[in-house]
Amino acid sequence: MATYKKNIVVDLKKNFSEKTHLIEKLKELINSNISNFEKIKTFKKLREKWVKIGKVQSHLSFGLNNSYQHHIKLFYDYIYLDKKIKEIDQENNKKLKLDFLKEAEKIKLIGDKLKSYRDLLVIIKKWNYLTGPVKSEDELKLNTKFDLIIQTVKTNKNDYLKNREKYDEKNIEIKKELVSKFKKLINDSVDEKNMWLKKISEIEKIKDKFIGMGPIKSSENNELWKEFKILNKQFISEKNIFFKNLKKTYSENINKQLKIIEDCKLLKEKEIINPSDLQNLKINFKKIKNVPYKRNKENWNNFSNELNLCFEKIKKIRGIENKEEIENNSQKNSLIEDLKKNFSINKIDEIINKWTRIGKSKNQKEFNLLLKTIQEELKNMGLSNDEIESHKLKVKSSLMSNNDKDFEKTRLRKKIEETSKQISQLENNLNFIKKGSDSKVLDGVHNEIKNLKNQLEINEKKYFLFK
Repeated sequence: MATYKKNIVVDLKKNFSEKTHLIEKLKELINSNISNFEKIKTFKKLREKWVKIGKVQSHLSFGLNNSYQHHIKLFYDYIYLDKKIKEIDQENNKKLKLDFLKEAEKIKLIGDKLKSYRDLLVIIKKWNYLTGPVKSEDELKLNTKFDLIIQTVKTNKNDYLKNREKYDEKNIEIKKELVSKFKKLINDSVDEKNMWLKKISEIEKIKDKFIGMGPIKSSENNELWKEFKILNKQFISEKNIFFKNLKKTYSENINKQLKIIEDCKLLKEKEIINPSDLQNLKINFKKIKNVPYKRNKENWNNFSNELNLCFEKIKKIRGIENKEEIENNSQKNSLIEDLKKNFSINKIDEIINKWTRIGKSKNQKEFNLLLKTIQEELKNMGLSNDEIESHKLKVKSSLMSNNDKDFEKTRLRKKIEETSKQISQLENNLNFIKKGSDSKVLDGVHNEIKNLKNQLEINEKKYFLFK
């Protein structure tokens, strides 16, 4: 026992010697010729060493700590003459205090309130000895938050000692909820690396909270621990299997990306590129998950380059097409002007032949203008509406593609069939009307049949012209 006490005295003396030496180092640092940034770095290291050194003799502790705090203040007074250093250091101190606040908030939630109190004492020591000044507007807010956490932890500790059974029951319920969440996360099937990383993060939080609950005097606690260990074993097994197979998945997905890049290159070589094909390639590329970040970025950049080249080619082709379209429309406008100057029915056929040789335009403006011109000129010649319509249909038929003609014929045939059925139905209905019936009703039916027959005749003429 005497030997043990002797060893403690030796340690206390050693600690006193080391702390005294650090104070001397601090004095030298204040007057050294190194840059202020270097002084800050060295100063932080000295503070960390001070915290790590153990206790000293109680009768020497007060004076030693006062001397240390005095030289800390002198250091800050000197170093803060540099406004830039002051601003940077105060901001760093603020960040450090915010980190300690986060740690303290976590400690406050630990189920074992005795452990919570012990862990908080470590944070208090760091707060007092490892942080420096902050801006005055921040200091009060930070200290108030920290003091509130300290008070809560102390209150919880005292209450825990008085009502341990109540806390144990509450903590058992919390543990049950954590086990339930653990089960749910394990049962949630995920097949992407990012989703797995998120899952791992969430499970680690549950594990930390479960373990941090501390010892609980309850028979249920042992069962919960058994279940927790089984779930953890299952989780680790599934995680290991996924990441083991991930290399194979990586290889498959990289090959899929390379295939899409090659497909894009092949599209680039085509004379006509469909933009929707490029969009589909882009969508399919983005669907591919589980590719190493660097390789994914490299493949995406290569794909984007090929994609941009394809769009540039489309833009160039469209530019040429637009130029040709403008030239074609100009020629067609000239033909319309020529037709106006020397109009005749024979001239229409001549214009149609020249128009056809120019080629079809995407814009129907010139085509509609041609029909309007023919209609006006034929009207001036005194032709009837039926004759004018007949000539217009002939022009339409001559300038339409085979596909357009087939579509128009199908549409007209459907109309002809529907009109014929309506006429048959109305004529049938007349047979059931008794003699002596209201003549107005009969006149209405006969007029409707007449109008339908006229429409049928017009559609049949149109259909004939499209043959």
